[in-house]
Amino acid sequence: MKNQIALLSDNQEIQGIISSCYPSVELFTFRSIESIKRDDFSVLVTDFDIFGSTDSIQFLLSKIRKKIQEKPVLLILRDKSISELKMDWFFNDFILFPFKKEELFARINRILWQKGIDDDSISIGRLIINFKEYSVYMDNEKLDLTYKEFELLRLLVMNKGEVFSRKDLLGKIWGVEYIGGTRTVDVHIRRLRGKLGDEFNSIIETVRNVGYRCKV
Repeated sequence: MKNQIALLSDNQEIQGIISSCYPSVELFTFRSIESIKRDDFSVLVTDFDIFGSTDSIQFLLSKIRKKIQEKPVLLILRDKSISELKMDWFFNDFILFPFKKEELFARINRILWQKGIDDDSISIGRLIINFKEYSVYMDNEKLDLTYKEFELLRLLVMNKGEVFSRKDLLGKIWGVEYIGGTRTVDVHIRRLRGKLGDEFNSIIETVRNVGYRCKV
């Protein structure tokens, strides 16, 4: 179970950067709008330069939108073309080339986060939380989370930005009848962060003297 990324470009450098950002994700490369046939990808990275003239950009982007429907588009621009950008074009976000690998990674992850995979799961880059299965995957490998760890992650992720006190989390996850102290929450958060690893443990942010929230 994983996200798949598509690239509309004939630029080998861009292809290489995306592949290095997501070594475990399948990358579909299209060299023309007509060649876009597959629909089993999560985001289409579109190179502005492949369109040639800027006169027909809006039309060509609308043509792409009709082919891929609701799938998000990340548009790659150059400095020379930034002045041509129109907010009513059919794209979800843009990035200037040349770009740092970290910036491209962050922008694609943001799009995937907003889109999710389906109603039963949420994607954060290479991390996939499947609510229906009560499971979490990293690069298609299932993480060994306990029920309480998963419930903590799910609550925080589904309410990203909202701060929960330790008492809030204790009541929602353990129940109001639980007689243990709030330190139980800290222990489970620490274990959860350890299982998510260095790349993703920061999505659970400690709010000093208050509690925790999901930060993406």
